[in-house]
Amino acid sequence: MVVVGVVFYLTNNTLSESREINRRINDFYAPSIRDLEELDNQLIQTHQLMKQWAYVQRREDDHERTLAMKLCEEVIPAQLRKIDQYTHMMSPDQAKQKNMMFIHVRELLIAYDEIMRALPDFDSYYDPINQMAAEGYFIEDGVIPTALKNATTSLNEMNGLQRNQMATEITRMNDSFEKLKLLLVNIAFGVLFAGIIIALLTSRSIVRPINSLKYKLQNLSRGIYSVHTTKTGNDEIGDMANAVNVLIRNFEKTKEFSLSVGAGNFNVPYEPLSDHDELGKALLRMKDDLASYRHEMEEKVDSQTKEIRQQRDEVEAQREKVTELYTDLQSSIDYAKRLQQTILPGQSIIRGMFPESFVLFRPKATVSGDFYWFASKGKKRLFAAADCTGHGVPGAFMSLVGHNVLNQATKVYSKPSQVLNSANRLSAEAMRADSGEHFMKDGMDIAFCCFDTESYQLEFSGAHNPAYIIRDGELTEIDSDPFSIGTYVNGEKEFTNHALIVKPGDCIYLFSDGYADQFGGPKGKKYMRRRFRDFLLSIHALSMDDQKTALESELLSWIGDGEQIDDVLVLGIKIM
Repeated sequence: MVVVGVVFYLTNNTLSESREINRRINDFYAPSIRDLEELDNQLIQTHQLMKQWAYVQRREDDHERTLAMKLCEEVIPAQLRKIDQYTHMMSPDQAKQKNMMFIHVRELLIAYDEIMRALPDFDSYYDPINQMAAEGYFIEDGVIPTALKNATTSLNEMNGLQRNQMATEITRMNDSFEKLKLLLVNIAFGVLFAGIIIALLTSRSIVRPINSLKYKLQNLSRGIYSVHTTKTGNDEIGDMANAVNVLIRNFEKTKEFSLSVGAGNFNVPYEPLSDHDELGKALLRMKDDLASYRHEMEEKVDSQTKEIRQQRDEVEAQREKVTELYTDLQSSIDYAKRLQQTILPGQSIIRGMFPESFVLFRPKATVSGDFYWFASKGKKRLFAAADCTGHGVPGAFMSLVGHNVLNQATKVYSKPSQVLNSANRLSAEAMRADSGEHFMKDGMDIAFCCFDTESYQLEFSGAHNPAYIIRDGELTEIDSDPFSIGTYVNGEKEFTNHALIVKPGDCIYLFSDGYADQFGGPKGKKYMRRRFRDFLLSIHALSMDDQKTALESELLSWIGDGEQIDDVLVLGIKIM
């Protein structure tokens, strides 16, 4: 009892200390470290968004502008308040570090607010003074880089201090457990030594006489009935030995009966040891139940055998039917592929219009929702890259609708915005329900260009899909409108027409979203348009055929062991 009391006291003290350390870790260190890491991620994300705010002209309702405002006005201040809640649990050094970090973060927020005030809307970017003022915040050693560096440094130092103190607490808790374990081991060895001495003393008077019975009972526990004979006397141990011998003989009889019943001999005789022999009566009931069960099972086996044969025949018939249906379906898809290929312009037509060009076209399935389109109208060359809703067979049918409306629209118009407005009207009519009140939610994203071979004027209009132009190693993006063809009522919105003069050597790229949205790489993330633009810049000096090869190799390398998730289409044209 004394040993148990000591162990209980020591264990309780160690557990109380551990609970206190765990409480500090769970209530202070772990959540504060997590909140600091979240603040770090928010600062990085806000810096990227505000830099785009300063350098990239966007509309007021742009998603990235809205997200930047929310981070500056709501998310980051709320995160600072969460971190400030832990001040009462911080050491003086931690509180000082926190206050310095708060000062630098607020400097960042003030600078970001100045940028948002300087460039509040789309038209404000036309004022060069506002543009230069906003961009001046991001110059090297400027307000924002310096404040961000100081805030990040303070945040990392505070995070490191938190982690070191948490590691110290964990080490102290582990040390206390190690001391407790060592003490318990020593106590256990002491108790074991005392027990051995007591056992040796006790065996002289008690244990030796019953060792034989112990051996018999151990063998019985392992199912061994034939054991050596125990010398018995006229005492309680002798009575126990006689009872064990009778038990062994009865087990032998029960074993022989069970073996006979297990072999299917249900006529073997067996008598219970007495009217109170529950095991014997249970064995007799088991024998009768097994005999009845065997008869029932024989009948069930016959019935189930017939049913299995019938089901096997049905499965064979269904498999043949499925095989036939699959063959018909594959034939239909192959025909759809040949049908779709007839609407795509051949290489000779494309090279006849643009000698230096390439088309990277990789459908996800046999047929594709992406398609490319080329046409010539006098001195003007029309070309487009389109992405219809879905891929596979549904996308292919949508591409036929898109190809048809482009052919009809360009019979009347050549200006890209007029072509897309007309295509929107025609596709909306084609997908309108019979009631005239409901529309299909399918549409088409497209990048459409018109190139004048005499004036070298390039006109562009796009639905969701922009165009890239690379000149002298610099990439220019021509924005598209943020709505699809066929998804809004004609006349409510009009597509924007962009016009610029190109010169020989310029490279023009049109594409669908399949390349940039492909998952892969070492972390299984999207390729993203930024990486796509950087890669185009790295290969634009190659020949167009080599550019196509490089783009395809990069895509396959990014996919790796994964699978292509969408149709991929990239058009490249070099002005000659």
